[in-house]
Amino acid sequence: MTATNHTTETRVFALSTLTTRDHAGRHFRERYDADVIEDLESAGLITINRSIHEATGLPYGPETDTVEVTEEGQELVDANPEYWDMTVRG
Repeated sequence: MTATNHTTETRVFALSTLTTRDHAGRHFRERYDADVIEDLESAGLITINRSIHEATGLPYGPETDTVEVTEEGQELVDANPEYWDMTVRG
């Protein structure tokens, strides 16, 4: 799949709320469209940590992935407060 280049508004809205699991326990892969996640990762705005089984070298399922907003992603959020999800950030 090729990542779609989303608008700054879409990126900032997602980045302003992105956590591995939300307050309801939903994993980020359940909460966000795959193309949004792919876009954020390919743009260098997030890092996805994919777990690998040490003994076998095989990856665990995507439900074990964790996500972090990169410095570049945080800078984009900080520069565009008008696009934050205010229900989360207050």
